[in-house]
Amino acid sequence: MKRLITFLTLVALAATARAELTVISSAHREADSFKRFSEYLTGKPSEGRYEIIRSDDSSRDGFYVSLLASDKAAIEQVSTVKVQFVRAGTLEIESFEKKADSLKKKRILVGFTESEWHGSKNHPMAWKIELLDSAGTVLESAQSFLWSE
Repeated sequence: MKRLITFLTLVALAATARAELTVISSAHREADSFKRFSEYLTGKPSEGRYEIIRSDDSSRDGFYVSLLASDKAAIEQVSTVKVQFVRAGTLEIESFEKKADSLKKKRILVGFTESEWHGSKNHPMAWKIELLDSAGTVLESAQSFLWSE
């Protein structure tokens, strides 16, 4: 009986535990780096193996964080991506949220693509990315080293 209670407790804790996104890389990317051969032929953009979330959907150039989700089932429940960040030279936390109702891939690129992020020297000093469900519950998250400090 004691083992059963222990097992059920562990299962309950696992069900409520929040998964962490794995940060693969973070770097500036030029707009042309997203063009695939098929886009040259068809004119239609192809995201390849990534789900791409951009702060400005009309721009591809900017600073990107490449993430790997640990739970595909959680990805399908994501309705919003919340990004908090701190710009160089300030301590003010800024944020943006993007609707993401149709995530299907475990690899995610989150892009800071507004005009102030163009250029390889422009990047946030610290950032935190959260994948939220429709109730606003955090399903998975990732943050830069400086965000945790």
